[in-house]
Amino acid sequence: MTLLHRFGIYSLIGTISLMPLLVLPAMIGTLVDEAALTEAQAGWSASLNFFGGAAAALFMALRMHRLDLRRVAILAFAVAALGDLASAFLGNNATLFLPIRLFAGIGAGAAYTVAVAAFARLPDVDRGYGLFVTLQFIVSGLGLYILALYSEALGVEGMFLSIAALDVAGLALTRFLPGRAIAGPARSGMKTELHVLLAWATLLGALGFAIFEAANTAQFTYIERLGVSLALTDQQIGSALLIASLAGIPGAFTIVLLGGRFGRMAPLTFGISLSICGLLALITGTSFGSYLLGASLLGFSWAFCLPYIQGLLAELDPHGSAVAAGAASSTIGGSIGPGLAALVVGASYTRVFLLAICLLLAALASFWLAGRRAIVA
Repeated sequence: MTLLHRFGIYSLIGTISLMPLLVLPAMIGTLVDEAALTEAQAGWSASLNFFGGAAAALFMALRMHRLDLRRVAILAFAVAALGDLASAFLGNNATLFLPIRLFAGIGAGAAYTVAVAAFARLPDVDRGYGLFVTLQFIVSGLGLYILALYSEALGVEGMFLSIAALDVAGLALTRFLPGRAIAGPARSGMKTELHVLLAWATLLGALGFAIFEAANTAQFTYIERLGVSLALTDQQIGSALLIASLAGIPGAFTIVLLGGRFGRMAPLTFGISLSICGLLALITGTSFGSYLLGASLLGFSWAFCLPYIQGLLAELDPHGSAVAAGAASSTIGGSIGPGLAALVVGASYTRVFLLAICLLLAALASFWLAGRRAIVA
């Protein structure tokens, strides 16, 4: 199997595991409109789902050198499929729905961690992650468009049954994954998972990744609701979210063309600056044009930054423990983001986007410190 084929299969596996995140705004809207959940309950369901994934990724990071990725992925997709199947029929019962989303998140998070760790074992990893993120944004755009237009027809049942079917498809692809990173005892002098995870470069990079994802999931959770508050039509909101996701395609693909020509810190600074500009457009604008511009800048910058962040962590350990830690921290950040947004949303979505700006600035500072520590190490 060629390197490109492996990139493609790992990208499919990882993208399937991320479906609850990739269609998050439309999922929140469907839960609020079709399942009679409050906006806060819908936001917390997303947080619990991501938290379950974070817990799975953190456990895996501590044992990454000894895990059989193929076997873990089989179990992970089975758990995710069961959780999403149950979610289809429990949307009107918040007491049961919330813990089921946590259960589904454990499976999806484990499957995602397997995918990013599998990438770390391949050469030219930055370009591999670029292709991975490109596929994510293609699927996100299509998913958001379909859900925004057909959420009433699909309902909560149709939405989660579709995700469960994708989990089964991911299960079928697990046969292409590698097994253990290291066969037998670890080599003398090799860095252990704990040694890698406690390095300052890893800690700061993982922290930055967590804050970065918290910022993005916070704004992503309520961007569809902002469109509703601006009295935009369903067609306008669906089109804007589709275009925003499609804007991520050139954003992610840029690293495939540029590689490491400009390092990692300069591109990350550029990407996060674009994201802040997009948030300011959403805060200050009231028209469809400003909504489309802000959403598109966010989509481009999110996709642009992700491969650089993942590449930074992957180079710290080719067996995947650092990038698994990044998966855990980013998922923790992703789980916190909707919850933070739910706490501050109140009667104004502006508070959510101001929060996201502050978080992005903190993430950028952490990445710069991580980059300096990596050079010293």
